[in-house]
Amino acid sequence: MADTPEVLVAREKHRRHRLAAGGVVAGAPVTWSGDPDDAFQIGSVTKVFTSLLLATYVEDGSLRLDQPVGQLLPDLTGPVTLATLEQLATHTSGLPRIPRDLWSRALRRHPDPYADIDHHALLRALASTRATPSSRPRYSNLGVGLLGHALTAWAGADLDTLLRTRVTGPLGMTSTGCAPGGPVGRRRRGRPHPVAWRFDALAGAGALWSTLADLQRFAASQLDPPPGRLGAAIRLTHQVRVPGRRIDQCLGWLRLHGRGGALLWHNGGTAGYRSFVGVQPQDGVAVVVLADDDRSVDGLGLGLARGLAGD
Repeated sequence: MADTPEVLVAREKHRRHRLAAGGVVAGAPVTWSGDPDDAFQIGSVTKVFTSLLLATYVEDGSLRLDQPVGQLLPDLTGPVTLATLEQLATHTSGLPRIPRDLWSRALRRHPDPYADIDHHALLRALASTRATPSSRPRYSNLGVGLLGHALTAWAGADLDTLLRTRVTGPLGMTSTGCAPGGPVGRRRRGRPHPVAWRFDALAGAGALWSTLADLQRFAASQLDPPPGRLGAAIRLTHQVRVPGRRIDQCLGWLRLHGRGGALLWHNGGTAGYRSFVGVQPQDGVAVVVLADDDRSVDGLGLGLARGLAGD
């Protein structure tokens, strides 16, 4: 007999400084650990929101998935101008994982590597970056960060404003945004990081902070999309764009094949924060796991999802 969510979470909780875990079961939020209103940086789970933002513009006819990003950013130069919005959202643009300049910062363990990548720095990096589209996804913070920056430049508003207007606001997610919402996270052995990561032009790749309660609202909307444009956009992000043997690539979401169905999921990690969101529409269940240290929460998230689905 599979362990219950309470047992799985209790087994993990003693290893953590702060752990929030919960989900959506039978249409209602459930919490197994933590304060649902505590804030965590959710890192690359932001990519799901950036892709959903794009999908809202596709659904209302303002943008097309096959539209080149250069049409949204006229001062962008180089081969990347021809990358489509869908390629950026599905990691098939051929862009590397991060700008070249960040590698040297990573080697030096820069405490805040994304903070000074602004509009001009991003354009300089992209002007000399090769981008050869591929039929297979190649995970790219740079690509989804460029997508988010292009959307904000085209719409004339920052990412917080666009998401609040078109996604988080309509879903009642009042505690989700790019502004730091909590303390610095911790390293694997418990020491605090010097700072929490900040993002400028690459905000769409990983800047968001959120809470368990807000992400439960978001997960509920994935299980039962609201009427209108936003619901249509949510369904669009669930569609498989690049099939794979075990994992398909959707718009933002990854889709893991399982015995009982498919799990839409994404994880995230920044300095001292880890996150996991998983949604199984066919079972009507979802899980959210958030922690403020450098240890992955993927194992717990996948274990909870499999347990709830009965796999």
